[in-house]
This record gives sequence, C-alpha cells and structure tokens, in this order.
Amino acid sequence: MLFWTFLLAAAAACLLFPGRESFAASRLAAPQGLLANGVREEIVLSWEPVRGADGYEVYEKQAGTKRWTLVQKTGGKKTLLTGRQAGSRFCYRVRAYKEKKNGTVRYGSFSKKTDTTLPKRAVTTLRNFLKTAIAPVGSTMYIWGGGWNKADTGAGRDALRIGLNPQWREFAGRQSASYDYRRYRYRRGYGLDCSGFVGWSVYNVLHTSKGSPGEGYVDKAASLAKEYAGNGWGSFRRASDVREYKSGDIMSGPGHVYIVLGECADGSVVFVHSSPAGVQIGGTASPAGRTDSRAVKLAEKYMKKQAPSWYRRFPDVARGSSYLRYSQFRWDVRGGSVMEDPDGYQERSAKAVLKDLFAAK
Repeated sequence: MLFWTFLLAAAAACLLFPGRESFAASRLAAPQGLLANGVREEIVLSWEPVRGADGYEVYEKQAGTKRWTLVQKTGGKKTLLTGRQAGSRFCYRVRAYKEKKNGTVRYGSFSKKTDTTLPKRAVTTLRNFLKTAIAPVGSTMYIWGGGWNKADTGAGRDALRIGLNPQWREFAGRQSASYDYRRYRYRRGYGLDCSGFVGWSVYNVLHTSKGSPGEGYVDKAASLAKEYAGNGWGSFRRASDVREYKSGDIMSGPGHVYIVLGECADGSVVFVHSSPAGVQIGGTASPAGRTDSRAVKLAEKYMKKQAPSWYRRFPDVARGSSYLRYSQFRWDVRGGSVMEDPDGYQERSAKAVLKDLFAAK
C-alpha cells in the first residue's frame, strides 16, 4: 500500500511540476562579460556564450531614457550596430533564448547593463577606454605571457580578441587565495599579463573586428608609453618630468605598465592593471609614502563592491609610491584624431571618475 501511495504522489508531482528537474538543469544563464564600444561610427557588442542557447536578443536604450527596445536577434556572441547618432550614449543588455520543439521560446535572464558613447570626431572616447579596461576586473588572472604571441614579439590571439575570453573567467573562478602565477607561465588563453592587458584594452577601443596576425599594441612594459606616443596618439613624459596624473594615462615602469583611473587630492593614484593575482583596481601610496592613501581606500571600496569574491581571495590592492615614478603617455583628447573626452575625465578626480564608470544607467 505504501508503495502505491508513493507512486501516486510522484505522479501527482510530475503533473503539478512537469519536467521540474530537467527545467532547472537546462535553465539559461544570463550572459556574462557584456562589453560595448563605440568605435568611429559603429558600436561593437560582445558577450560570453551561454551554454544551451540557440541565440541572443540585444536590447538598447539611449542614456537618460527608460524604454528598452529589441534591436537585434543573433546566433553569435558579437554584433555591430550602425546608424546611431554621433556623440550620444547608448545602454545595452542581452539575454539568451532557446527554441523548444513545440514552437515556444524559453528566455534566460538579462545580462548586467553596460553603455558606450559614439565619438563625434575621433575613433573613440576616453570613457570607452576606461570602461573597457575595467571589464576584466575580478575575472581574469595574471598569466606571464598572457596576451603575447608564442614568439614573444608582440600581440597574440587574446590581445587581438574583441571582447572577453570566457576561458579567463572560467579559469579565475577555480583559483584560490594561494594562486601562484609562476605555476602557469605562458599558459596563454587563461589570462593576461600587464602589457597584454593594456594592449587588449587599447585594441578593443580602436577596432571592431579581429586583426591579422602581427597587428596589435603589445610590447615590453617599459616601452609602451613611448611607443604609443610615437604612434601620434598623444604625449610622452619621462618619469623625472611627471608631475600629475590624469584619467587614461598609461604609465610604463621597469617591468610593469598600468592605466590611470584618476588622481586623488593627496597625490595618490587609482589605477587598473594586471599584476599577480590578476586584473584589479589598485591604489598607490601618496607621494610622501602614506600607505593609507585616498587611492588605496577608493580601490578597496570598489573592489569590495564590484568584485567581492575576488576581493575575499586577493584583498591586497595597495602599491607603493614607486608606482608614481613611471614614464607617462597621455592621450591627446583636444586635437587628436584617436581619442576624445566629452565627459571631461581628464579634469575630474579619481572619486568622480570611478563613480561615473560604475554608475548603473
């Protein structure tokens, strides 16, 4: 009697909740790593693939408005949008879908929102550059040689990639606080080193598709600032001539390179870089050597909030004042044809820049 009671109960459960376990197992996740970049007259969108998805819906709204509009359905993980007004900012979100045999469609959750600005006259904007640079924060490990080609002569496959490599996130998610980058030297495809990260960031704001082998913006860390200035993109200052720091500055030192997010009132600098354990926001000490600088406090605040799992494993965001004694490249945002700064980032404090970069639109 108990046996038949059990079978009847099980049958009733199936009627009430048909396919409950299989549905849960096949539920579509929200796409991760959504990245948007306004490059010249186009907007390139990329995201990490969702397992089991047949395609994706791309939704758009203009910044400052409330209405989201479906603008594209695609089976890929990247798309180009055209016909948008130059100088305008657009927000995006993406969701995956699965077409069922009975003709119905199942949708996953929406990705996190992101936004980008179409430049008016240049290739891209300074804000786009920094939005791109912070995209791998907390989900990409430091890999010696990551972003380089096998010959160690320049950009490799990952530094020529439009968007984030899903393998970076997968590998980072399996690492503990004891992560030792020396065990993964030259494991290309699993993360980025400092110059690989900067080269990837630059590539993503200047291009909408993967280039041919040998192209790219990866070189020795100590050379990058001078090399970028040599491309006609902006100005170069030797370390001894550097007196202040502005958003977007690329700082080249002996064996390391980083991107400035902004300077604080005490002279300390908030920056983003790839350094063991990985891509993260950091803060320098003040020029006087104070390790409890405003930059360190801001870096801790945003890493705790934006990448809590990472911060629990790798809480060290502080760097010494030696980071302030690097050579400097600064984008020409006034007369240059590559970068413009409609948001006035170069004249804003680190606190104001961070608030705007991470604001929900």
